[in-house]
Amino acid sequence: MKKTYFLLFSILLISCSSNFKVIEKPTEYSEIIKCGQIVGANFYENGDCFMCLQNVKRFSPNLEEIKIAEKILRENIRKANYRKINQGNGCPIIHNNLNIYRRQYFGYINKKNEKVIYVTFNKNKLKLIEKIKGFQKDESDNWKKERESWFDGCSNHWEIKINLTTKSLFELGINGIG
Repeated sequence: MKKTYFLLFSILLISCSSNFKVIEKPTEYSEIIKCGQIVGANFYENGDCFMCLQNVKRFSPNLEEIKIAEKILRENIRKANYRKINQGNGCPIIHNNLNIYRRQYFGYINKKNEKVIYVTFNKNKLKLIEKIKGFQKDESDNWKKERESWFDGCSNHWEIKINLTTKSLFELGINGIG
């Protein structure tokens, strides 16, 4: 069992040990980036973050900062997710399934003048059984242009803030079941 976890963790680390690359530029304020199996939309400081990050100074995360944020996430998500709210029973266990989510990255400066990246995660890969049951993934390009907002959906949709200065995670929010 320990060997299996070690192997999975090693694969996860290797999956994005290289650098992020810009693969598309859908708007003047966003770019689509990829590293291994991870794909995300990086929003510049002037990109809209509907109903989030109000009254804070924004910054445009660069690719190295996003790589660092992903490393902090991988190293700390299991501990941050210890209660496993709205997970299991058909909903993904977040810390075991990081590669099934597409991301959206929004940078801001907190009151202590620390850089923080707010990240949304939305399930982007379906299992065979989900396809058989008729589930479909969102094929629209809206996620590349604006912050996604989902109601309910359990751990298929979640968010977290990653402090680049303190190398910590906070405000893990997982959608409800309904």
